[in-house]
Formats: sequence, structure tokens, C-alpha cells
Amino acid sequence: MQAAQSAKLKRGNFKQTGSSPGSNPINKRNVIIAAIVLLLLLLAISVVFWRADDGSMLVVATGEATAVMTTKPMVRDGVWSAERPLDELYFPVGLALWGDDLVVADSMADRVQVLDGYRNYRIGMPGQFGFAYMDSGALVDGFRENAMFRKPTGVFVCSNGHIIVADTGNHVIRRIDEEFVITIAGNGISGYQNGREGEVQFDSPRAAVMDANGYIFVADTMNHVIRRIDHDGNVITFAGSALESGYRNGGLNEARFFEPAGLYINEGMLYVADSANHAIRVIDIAEGTVGTIAGNPGEIDPRTGYPAGDYIDGRNTDARFNFPRDIAMLPDGAVLVADSLNHAVRVIRGEYTLTLVGNGQSDPFYYSVENLGLTRPEGIATDGEYLHISDTMNNRIVSVPLTERILEGRPSRHQMLVDTELTIGSRFAFVGDIRVFIGNQRVDMGRVQPWNTADNIFVPIRPLFEALGATVILDEHTNVLSIAFEEQVTLLNLDQDYFILRGVMVTTFDEIVRLFPHRIEWFPEMSLIAISIPTDLMY
Repeated sequence: MQAAQSAKLKRGNFKQTGSSPGSNPINKRNVIIAAIVLLLLLLAISVVFWRADDGSMLVVATGEATAVMTTKPMVRDGVWSAERPLDELYFPVGLALWGDDLVVADSMADRVQVLDGYRNYRIGMPGQFGFAYMDSGALVDGFRENAMFRKPTGVFVCSNGHIIVADTGNHVIRRIDEEFVITIAGNGISGYQNGREGEVQFDSPRAAVMDANGYIFVADTMNHVIRRIDHDGNVITFAGSALESGYRNGGLNEARFFEPAGLYINEGMLYVADSANHAIRVIDIAEGTVGTIAGNPGEIDPRTGYPAGDYIDGRNTDARFNFPRDIAMLPDGAVLVADSLNHAVRVIRGEYTLTLVGNGQSDPFYYSVENLGLTRPEGIATDGEYLHISDTMNNRIVSVPLTERILEGRPSRHQMLVDTELTIGSRFAFVGDIRVFIGNQRVDMGRVQPWNTADNIFVPIRPLFEALGATVILDEHTNVLSIAFEEQVTLLNLDQDYFILRGVMVTTFDEIVRLFPHRIEWFPEMSLIAISIPTDLMY
């Protein structure tokens, strides 16, 4: 195994490489322009390792839908391989560490990728990339380079180096060894049937893990159960009741799950990301019992039939999640959760649940370690030094160094900045999570960030209008605020047109729309205020 792996996946220490843009004075301007264009192209479509100068962030891989954007200088931490151009990611989900490498369930590309720091080795033929939402995969066993998958979402590396794959769209469990991809359970037809090998049926399994005894446990997601595969390929229902969703702790047969999605196994304890119940469950394999360590389902939303998720940090009994999809564990035993629709990674340590990284809002453009923008993270893995995150809807993988400051965790932003709780199911009531862009430039809004309520959006006045080139003057005697923009002066009265919060003048989005002569739009899906400036005012 080691010889084959070494031959196919070379590793080593790599030095930064680069080339001069040239020194011909006649073509200097053209060369500079070409270099800039090339750099932007590389950022948009390449899969490379990037590292911030201060070591605060590592963007492992990106797909065509996103560009790497940061406020910090970046340097390349690897080189391209001309032999095997690096492939883009299409909705990466499950992650697993394979030695120094990272295994990725590249779901919408219908393949498994292995990222080894400067190039990759992909397993499985890619699907129709231009038609990512069409049924482009297939169920084909055989040599690794010829095998085919359909929307795989879960990967697990066994102690012998083999990779177990939850091939979700094919409704089967696969194994990747040194040369081949083999189906070990399931017949490719969605359904529910115990038995052996080809007679077995799953329904959209999203995760599979192996315990120390060689048993494989499967999150059979749409059957709402946990299945088990023994050494001979026999499949049984281990916990839950097939086709019966619900939420109940107790014995293995009494317990109920609702779309279990992620699994993690450690010392005889099987942790379950019970996604539609918005809870983290744990199965004591030896005792045969199921419990909950954090979260619980909210009230049923009559529009969807699902319990409502939420975003609350605090004691585990009070904590709330929103479709948790994956689980990992730190060396100290703290449990990490990919909280997908809260766009964050949470940590359960002792009696408390906190936010580890993520700002609670979908945000592909801006991130730092403290304010990492994620969009539906659905996979996580850690070696104790870095936390690797599948930033699924941003088509990238981001790795965050687990410094002491990060490991401490923090309350979610709405709990730090406001004194009110979110309503059940709320997605956008987070103070400070609204971004403002003028053209393609983000506006620094200062110490009071825009926020929204059920009735309106509130925006600080001075940073916005000064960024637009206006002059903002407050008459401290009358509290009349004047905004001079081009040849027009607008007067605002305290309490009638604006108010003051923490020494900052704030008004409503509706008032800004009335005052502002250019195009301004609110995009609730992205929590974004966008302002377009006419071309004749840009120069």
C-alpha cells in the first residue's frame, strides 16, 4: 500500500517558485497587464494551497464559482504540476485525512479527490461539469481511474489505508483500495432492505465509518436509521426504525432519528449529526443506548414539515443548530460540528456549545479567522493542528490553524452584540452580519455594523456616505445632520430621520433609498446591500 501510494501521491517539502515578468521597456506596460490578468485567472480557477503571511488562513482549494479574496498579503505555498493539472471543486462535502493528504468527496463532480499539497489525484471519472445539477454520474466499479460515482458525500480512511465512500446518489457503500473501487453493500436502487451485498438497499446514505473491530456503520439518511455492515457483508439496522423519522433517545430499537447525515466514531462511541433534528446524538455501541449531547429539534414548521433550526450558543441543553451535517473531534475530546445552515463550525466542550469559526451568515467574499465567511459548510476534518472545512456552496476548502485563541471558541455574534434572542427559524437577524458594497468594493462600516429586524434594516450614516464622496456634518447645537452630495444638501433631524447608537448616527435602509440618487438594492439571500454608481461618476 505504501509503495503504491508513494508512486501515485508524491509528497515532500516544496519551495516557493516564480518567474520574472520580463524587463523589455517597450512592452513593460503590456507585460504588467498580462501578469495581473494571469494572477486573477489563477485565483478564480486553480486548486492550489495559499497561506496568509501571518499563518492565519490557508485556502486549500477553490472551484470556478469563487475567487480567493482577502485583506492580507498572500504567498503561494506550493507549485503546479504540469503532469496533472489541478481540478476544480464542485460542491465538496465529506473530508477525511489520509496521512498528510486530504480526501474530498467532490459531490457534484461525481468523484473523490485526494489533495496532497501541490497537486491532486482524483478517483473516479468526472461527471458533466457544465450540467452539475443533471444526473451525470453512474455506478461503475473497476480500476480507480475508470470507476464512476454519483454524488458521493461521505469519505472515511480505514487503518489499512482503504477509503470507504458513502456514494449517496448511487445508494451504495463503496471501498477504494490500492487499485480498485468496489461496491461492498447496496444494489444501486433506493429503498430499504437488509441482507447481504447486492440484495441490500439504502436511501441516500451520507456517511460511513469503521470501528476498531472492522464493522462499518452507515448513516442511511433518508431511511432515518443507522445501519451496520459486518465482515461478511451482511447489513442490519443498528439503531432507529426504518422509514420512521422522529426524535427519541433510549435503546437502539426505541431511538428515532431524522435524516442522520454525519458520523464520527471514537472509543466505542458513535456520534451522529442528526441533521433534521438539529441535534448531535451519541450511540454507546457496547451499552446499546442513544442519547443527545447538544441541541434538539424546534417546533415543526408547517410549511416544510421539518423542525425549525436556530443559532444559539450556551449550555448544551439550550444550544441550537440548523441542519448539522458533519462531526469531527479535537485531541482533547471536544466535538466539532459543521453547522451547515448557520454557516459556522461549532464546538461542544464539556457542558457548553460555542462557535469556533464562521460569522453565522453566508459570505463568500470576506473572511478572517475571527470573521470567516462560509456558505453551508458540510464537511470537516482535523489533525489537531488545522481544521479543514468543506465550504460547500463556495466550492472551496479552507483550513484554519487551531490556535489557542480559536480553540477557546466564542459566543455567536448575535449573542455578543445584542441582548435579545433570535426567533425560531430566524436566519438573518444577526447584528453586524450585513455587508455593504459600492460597486465591487466593500465598505468598512466601523464599530457599529448594519443590522436588520423584522421591520427594517439599519445602517450607520457617516461611513456609508463618506465612502460615496459626500460630506457629513453634525450641528451639535441643533442635532441637525447635513449631508452634502455633489450640489445637493440634505438635512436630517434627530429622532425623526436618524438616531444615535453608541455615539454613531444611524438611519434606516428606507431613508437611505429616499436620499440616495443612485441604485441601491437589498439582497436578503446574501445579507448584502449593493450600491451601483453610474459610469460617469466613477472617473
